Amino acid sequence: MNPRQAFRGFMRFHLENGEGITELGLNREDIENFIAHAEGDRFFYDRLDDFLKEFIEIHGESYGIDITLED
Repeated sequence: MNPRQAFRGFMRFHLENGEGITELGLNREDIENFIAHAEGDRFFYDRLDDFLKEFIEIHGESYGIDITLED
């Protein structure tokens, strides 16, 4: 699977099945539009990167990741 297909599959799964996201009532067209726009949106990736970094800093040990936090 190429990275684009993987990204789209990952996003589609979470947009269709995410507990909080399903409350938005997104239909298939909404989901496809979001994926198409998010895929090329640098702001989306910046925010995703921030989320992942923060999550790993807080919960990394639970996932076997031993990191030293910078001050």
